Amino acid sequence: MCFETTGYGIAMKLISLQLLPSGKNGWHSSKLTFGENITQLYGPNGCGKTPIVQSIAFCLGYPAVFRNDIYERCNFAVLEFEINSALYVVKRTISRDTDILVREPAGVEQRFHTEGEFSEYIFSLVGIKHSNLVSTGRQSTQAYLATLLPLFFLDQDEGYKAIYCPPSKFIQDQFSEMVRLVFDLPPKNSFSKKKDKLQAKERLDFLDRQVEASSRKLNLSKEGIKNITKDPDDLKNEIKSLEEEIENLKSSEASHDDSIGAIDRLIKRSRASLIEAREEISEIQKRIKGFNRITSEINSEIETLSLNEEARRVFLSFNEICSSSSCQLFQRSSESYAKNLLYLKDQIKDLERNSEIDHLKIDALNSNEENILTDLSNLVDERNSTLEKSEISSLIDTISEIKNKIFDLQNEFESLEKYKNSESLHVEIINERQAAFETYQAFNTSSSQNSDLVKLRSELRQLYLNWLDCLNTNNVSRDIAFRDDFIPILGKESISQLKGSTRIRAVLAYHAALLELFLQSEGAPFKFFILDTPKQHEIHNDDLDQYIRELKRLSLDKGVQIIFSTTEYHYDGDDLDIEWVPEYPGEKQNMFLSTIRLEALNK
Repeated sequence: MCFETTGYGIAMKLISLQLLPSGKNGWHSSKLTFGENITQLYGPNGCGKTPIVQSIAFCLGYPAVFRNDIYERCNFAVLEFEINSALYVVKRTISRDTDILVREPAGVEQRFHTEGEFSEYIFSLVGIKHSNLVSTGRQSTQAYLATLLPLFFLDQDEGYKAIYCPPSKFIQDQFSEMVRLVFDLPPKNSFSKKKDKLQAKERLDFLDRQVEASSRKLNLSKEGIKNITKDPDDLKNEIKSLEEEIENLKSSEASHDDSIGAIDRLIKRSRASLIEAREEISEIQKRIKGFNRITSEINSEIETLSLNEEARRVFLSFNEICSSSSCQLFQRSSESYAKNLLYLKDQIKDLERNSEIDHLKIDALNSNEENILTDLSNLVDERNSTLEKSEISSLIDTISEIKNKIFDLQNEFESLEKYKNSESLHVEIINERQAAFETYQAFNTSSSQNSDLVKLRSELRQLYLNWLDCLNTNNVSRDIAFRDDFIPILGKESISQLKGSTRIRAVLAYHAALLELFLQSEGAPFKFFILDTPKQHEIHNDDLDQYIRELKRLSLDKGVQIIFSTTEYHYDGDDLDIEWVPEYPGEKQNMFLSTIRLEALNK
């Protein structure tokens, strides 16, 4: 194990993939089912792994470029995926144009002929909210699947040359914008920044008013429970006990003595509550006396410190001891005096605050004690009068008295629940307001000052170090900083300056770190990571195996699907993993694609 680990709430899960033929001599694949954790495409070079892997991203809107024989012999790529257990089927024509058919869970079909329309559709399915961005030509533009998927898909040819290799770069600060998009952070370059800033300010002002109203409501609810000394569970148990008492009295066997007994039990409960309240008052008063004694002792310490400081100043006033105007004699003693004085005064403030809270508790308990005494007096009177009443009359009056008690307890319980709900709502509105404040602040401060970005970069840095260690990347600096928000600089080197195996390890480690960060923040709209043939001939099999097994751990922990193709390295998985191998005979070796008729295959 290399290190310890500590998804968008709507995440996509891949189910199956199939390529369909074009004409009688076309090529097709069998229906390939993805594993819960790891899906490994294992086979020799030239067996057709790459078009299979490319087809996954291609069905999700990525403009993959196939070899001519794939365009000529394959007609469609069909990808099944689930979102919230609802099955979607994407059928994309294998051509250089965009022609995508989607069959939704209810059987409705939608067709798309542009990348923009399809990107909007997929973004809406996985809950991605995005705004207009600034293009490299200073025009309004937007994110596409082609710009976002390279965070989750490493293409065989270009994917290992840098940390972000999209088909094209046309968005200003494109990599930063895509990472921000996944984390639901404000865009770095919003085309409609003034409008967005105004809307953000309006949202913030609205939530400020909401917080104020919520605070007033919470204070009213708090006022309603200040004299309630029992918690909700105690109240529920007491209500249940009294309801059982009523049921007993309603039974046909209930007598005059049962009525007296029921009132006696109410009296006993009231006296127990009275004793409990008085004991709690006594404990709090003892605590307040203790606070006062400690405060007095601290004041004595402060007086002693002050006398010592005064004596030091008098001592220094003698010129023969310290004649220099810049004399630093006893400077350390002076600094120590200031720190100790501040510390002691802070202690007094804490004690005074706790004492004030305790006095409020005593007021509430005293009020509760008066109510209990009143109830107790009424119950004693009720008992005495019950002795003189008929059996039926006494039963009715006793049941009525118990019902009144239940009603009072239910009111207290509802008041506590109301306060609890008001408190939860208040916290929720405060959190919303904080998020709105940070969004608004993002328009007024540079990205480096954004607290969310600082936190993300700090976490990303540590995760990146962990994954570099996992891949035994030894010849790069561990002094990692970030340029343009998320582009790592290792010491003084960028990843593009690295060569061979070191660069590939750095790229693989960075993408794994970014993926883990997405998953930790519940931020990944796509819970998959696709690696098209990592250059295993440049990485030792032991290191690659350690990397894949760490991805397996991440998959088990966070439910992310790992899909990778391989030629030399072979991963031995478990029941949650699956291996795709070429199964159709070819001229020199088995192939993933075949000209065998589908009817024969189905037989």
